[in-house]
Amino acid sequence: MVLFIDSSTPQYFKHLESVFLEINQELIPFFFSQRGKLNGKKLIVTLEDINSEQATSLVGSSAYLPKEMLPSVAEGFYDKAIIGFKAISKGEVIGSIVDVIENTAQSLFLIKGERENLVPAVEAFIKEIDHQNKKVYLELPEGLLDL
Repeated sequence: MVLFIDSSTPQYFKHLESVFLEINQELIPFFFSQRGKLNGKKLIVTLEDINSEQATSLVGSSAYLPKEMLPSVAEGFYDKAIIGFKAISKGEVIGSIVDVIENTAQSLFLIKGERENLVPAVEAFIKEIDHQNKKVYLELPEGLLDL
């Protein structure tokens, strides 16, 4: 079975041991008996106690991970995990991160506050990520939020 990893950082997920698949609106846990190499955003896995015919019926199912199962990230962030974090620039809350948009050149934070802003999710602009307090501190070039 091929898992598509919907993240701009798929390399963090290459050592997964299990997933939850949505079947008939229920999340069912499945463990991997084999895991292939990560190829871009695709991870080939064999599910424990599932034969080829049974696996065919699972094609197209949505796969999920509870936050506690996410691999730890020493530095940085999972793009989807920071949705809802407050974005702070120059000591002021400029809004909440409501989405991380993947782009060919770079990912973008969609920040909604008084206005809606697209901010490049690049290392140069991210000063600090406070996971505990759900805040992202940004150091943005002058005028970027005025565009």
